[in-house]
Parts: sequence; C-alpha cells; structure tokens
Amino acid sequence: MPEGLPAVDTWNHETQVGLRVPKNINNFLYKASSIVLHPFFCCVIFEKVEKMDPSTLTLEQVEERFLVSRDTGFLLDSSQVKLQTCWSPFEEVAEQLTKNVENRIIREKVEELNGDKPIPDGKLEQLCLHRILTFLTAGYIWQDGEETVPMKLPRCLAVPLTRVSDALGMKPILSYPSMILANWQMQDTDGPFDFRNLNAMYQTPGGDGAEWFILTHVVIEQRFAPAIEAIVNAMKYSTAGTEDNVALVRALEIIPGVMVDMMRTFKQIKDGVVPEQFYDELRIFYTGWGEGKDPLPEGLIYEGVYGDQPTSMKGGSAAQSTTLQILDAALGITHEGGQKEILDEVRDYMLREHRNFCAYVRKNSNIRHYVERCNNTDVIKAYNKCISAIRGFRGLHKDKVNDYIRKPSERKDRNKHVEGIKDTGTGSTPYLTFLKEINEDTDKCKLSN
Repeated sequence: MPEGLPAVDTWNHETQVGLRVPKNINNFLYKASSIVLHPFFCCVIFEKVEKMDPSTLTLEQVEERFLVSRDTGFLLDSSQVKLQTCWSPFEEVAEQLTKNVENRIIREKVEELNGDKPIPDGKLEQLCLHRILTFLTAGYIWQDGEETVPMKLPRCLAVPLTRVSDALGMKPILSYPSMILANWQMQDTDGPFDFRNLNAMYQTPGGDGAEWFILTHVVIEQRFAPAIEAIVNAMKYSTAGTEDNVALVRALEIIPGVMVDMMRTFKQIKDGVVPEQFYDELRIFYTGWGEGKDPLPEGLIYEGVYGDQPTSMKGGSAAQSTTLQILDAALGITHEGGQKEILDEVRDYMLREHRNFCAYVRKNSNIRHYVERCNNTDVIKAYNKCISAIRGFRGLHKDKVNDYIRKPSERKDRNKHVEGIKDTGTGSTPYLTFLKEINEDTDKCKLSN
C-alpha cells in the first residue's frame, strides 16, 4: 500500500476483506492494478497514475465525457436505436399519439400497457424510452386540454418513467432533451442538416406545426455546434500557461457568427408554425404541473412513486437548452434573484452529462477575468461582440414569445381550455418578466475598452 494511505477504508466482516478507496495524493491517483488472494486476507496492489487537470480537457475529451459534438452540439442521434421488444406496445401507442388523442382514446390505450419491464442500460436506449414515455404522459394528461385532467399518472407509465429518468439524471416529464435533442432523424444521412432533410420521430397533436416547432429547435441546436470548440479553445487560451491573445480572439470570433446562424433559423419558425395554432393547440402538451397552477395546483400523483403524493414538475422550455447556459458559464454572464433561481432549477431537467458540462465550464472558465485584466483592445472587442450577439438572440426570443404567446392570449376567440398557462411559460415562469431580466443581465456584462 503506498505510503500515507491508511490500510483499510471498508471492512467486510463476512468475507474478512478490507479495501482502501484511494484519494488524490500529491497530484497523483492510485488505482488498483492487481489483487493478491490469501486464505486469510485479500491485498489490493495499487499503481500510481498521473492526475488529469480538469481545466485542460481537450475537445475530444470534452466530447466523450459530456456527450457533446463539434458537429451536432448537444443533439443526440438515437434514430437507429432499437429498444427491447418488451417496449414495442409503448412505441406503437406513442407513434399514434395524435390519432389517439384526437379520438380521445389515449388514456384507455395507456392503461392497457404493462410497465413492469427492465430499463435498458445504454444511454441512447434510455433516452429513447424517456422520449416515448414522456410523449405518452403528455398525451395522457392533456388529452382534453385543461378539462377532465386526471390527478394521477397510472403506474404502468409512472414507475418506468421515473426509473429511466433517474438513470438519466432527468425529470419524469416531457422536457427539452427528449422533446428536441433526441427526437430527430435525417431522411438522407448524406444530405444537409436542415428542415427539408429532417423528421421529428415523435410529436404531439397540432399537425405540421407540431413537427416544425420541434425541428426549428433541432436545427438551432445544430447551428450552435461550432461554439463547443470555440468555448474549449477560448478557455484554453485564457488560462495561465497557455495564454494567447491572438488565438483567444480567433476563438471568440466564432461565437457571434454562430448566434447569427441560430437567429436566422429561429426566424424560420414562422414558415411552419402559426402563432394562434401554437397557443391554442401545441403549448398545452409541453406544460408542467404544480406550483399553484391550475388545473393541477398541487402537482401530479405518479402512482407507485414519490409516496403517491402530488409532485410538481416544470414543463418543456427553451430554458432547458444547454446552449445559452453554457455561454453564460463560459463568458461569465451572471444572473441574480428570481432569474438565477429559475436557470439553476431548469438544469435539473437537462441530461446529466450536459448539466455536468455547465458545471465544468463554470468552474474552470477564466475567460472574463482574463479579458478584464489583459488590457488588449482586440480581446475586449471580441468578447463584447459575443455579449452583443447573445443579447441579440435573447432579444429575438423575447420577440417570438411576444408573437406566439402574449398576442394570441389576448384574442377573444382564443382557446379557453388552456387558460391555466395564459400568463406563464410552459416552464411555469412569468415569461415576459423573466426574459426582460435575462436580457438586462446580459447587457450589463459588456466591458469598457
């Protein structure tokens, strides 16, 4: 056993085996390399390995550890994944979700299912199952809008959904990762990544507008992809020992172009989603429950889980996208008060690895501190262009929310069966106030030359 390590961390009285769980010592790790067995004791032999500095992860290491890609950003391609056949009945009902909801038979179909099945081990398989179960949940709860809303989710959905959600580090509700990030497929894998060459694998009722809404966000996420490498490089070139102003400027200059591409895509939502249709038909299926909001002010009972007590969940929201949160973390854009609480909370709805990426960048990024003290006009200018570009995207988002939620909500002929979300976002936030404050926070982060 290496010097300085106590002999035993844990002792099993039945097997009479003691095991030391090693800790970092002098910038090294000790890992078990072999085990020596003896009739009266067990000895674990450790070897010394160099500790990796987490602040110097390469792009390849970032991609592997946090499930991100320089080509597709935070998107996850699950289009070729096949679940175990025991989940086929769930897939079949989900594939006919629109028809089953429109015919008011989704609840009957769901209640016939048997959810006592093994949860898959693979990450993509788990995401596929989460997607299927959460789309079914949305249809089951919101089949009639806010009328005849059930107080509980049946065990056949609630138990497997919470189990797979726990495995993914996500929440048991239709949220951004399962609705957007893992809900697309290319028609031609050799073709361009755009609307014409994409399909949503699952969608809620709402006709073509439902699929276009999903694909708009899918393409926006893909357009963000170059920013992954830009962030990794900017972190590197603003860290002591690898500081390089020219390389830092080059990395930062990628981000405004990325934001322009994202904005260009976002504006295309009007080509396939009519505001009144979105407000009247689509939004309700992305909505959560609890937090005092009708028609489930106390939350939803997940039968067989959480002690059969009502549980609150936020609905699917663009705030659950990692894109802007990772930019905030990288560039030192800070939020306070209610908006900070909301942004902190919605990270729990992200895929665990993406949430960990946010934490990694927030902990290790030195970009803003370096820019503040480098006294380099080009670096400051490049940094401020990033802030302006992010502010531009957030401003566009606020405009779209105004067009697709506030204005349609003021119509006399609006759908009166979705009044519970009239004044809040699907993530339960007072959307206009929240977006206004987020924009102001971003503006404040510009630096003087």
